[in-house]
Amino acid sequence: MITRSFATPNRKVAALLGSFLIGFLCVAWVGYRHYNTVMFDFEPAPATELSKHPAQVGIAQLEEVAFRSSDDRLAGWYVPSSNRAAVVLTHGTNADRSSMVAELRILSDAGFGVLAFDWPGEGASEGSVTWGAEDRHALTAAIDWLSKRADVDANRLGGLGFSIGGLVMAQVAARDSRLRAVALVAAPSDYLALTRWQNRQWGFLSEFPASLALRHSGIAAAGPRPVDVVHEIAPRPVIVIGGDADEVVPAFMTRALYDAALEPKSLWIVPGAHHGDYAQVADPAYQLRLVQFFTANLLAQDSALDVAPLAPSPAHN
Repeated sequence: MITRSFATPNRKVAALLGSFLIGFLCVAWVGYRHYNTVMFDFEPAPATELSKHPAQVGIAQLEEVAFRSSDDRLAGWYVPSSNRAAVVLTHGTNADRSSMVAELRILSDAGFGVLAFDWPGEGASEGSVTWGAEDRHALTAAIDWLSKRADVDANRLGGLGFSIGGLVMAQVAARDSRLRAVALVAAPSDYLALTRWQNRQWGFLSEFPASLALRHSGIAAAGPRPVDVVHEIAPRPVIVIGGDADEVVPAFMTRALYDAALEPKSLWIVPGAHHGDYAQVADPAYQLRLVQFFTANLLAQDSALDVAPLAPSPAHN
């Protein structure tokens, strides 16, 4: 008598189904991980202990200030100007104004008024984290606030933006010529392209969910790419700074932003610098670069460029 066993085919089917399930779970895990990594940039960052205790910063005359942007109250620090010029600082994601202490100290020690504020939804500021129109309005409000200061000449305002703060700085400076000198530090030339690059490990499996997260956040349609508008800052001077070891915003993006800008412009790729450690890696060169740039373009006799300030335009929306 002949009998047939179905054990072997059943085992093969089970193995195939198991392999499929494992593969599906791996793909789902990759997608979930990279989607959430991108969305983390839109999570509110609580105020740091340093921002809650400004006396610990150790900068003379540092004061807590606040101003309004639309319906939101924005919190910041300000050091009054002793040379009639002032610079507004903008920080990156998952941070607050305390992440810009090095730049605040460098410029205030040189006599510049310095305003460092928390983006909407970050630190002690009201609002939501969008990296879009709300943030452009916030930076415009900061420029408004600075321009009305009694210690500041409204024709001697500069801006320094770090990381995504540099992205917003480029967007606003392209349309608001009250910023007479602009420093873009580790600023992405294209945030969508940056997101794809940062999530390239698994090709389409990691790039697609990351791009999808970015589109769900609204930033993909939130404003122009810095690489497309940085040329509009001219004839006002721009300095573009990055690090050759930056694992967040790669040096090739720093160069792309510089290449898209028009003269007068300068580029400094800091050897050995990662994302935001220029004051540690390149001291005192970093200090000298910043002070020389803003001194030459905000304090020199010919620094008051013959460029009429622009009122906020629809491009800010």
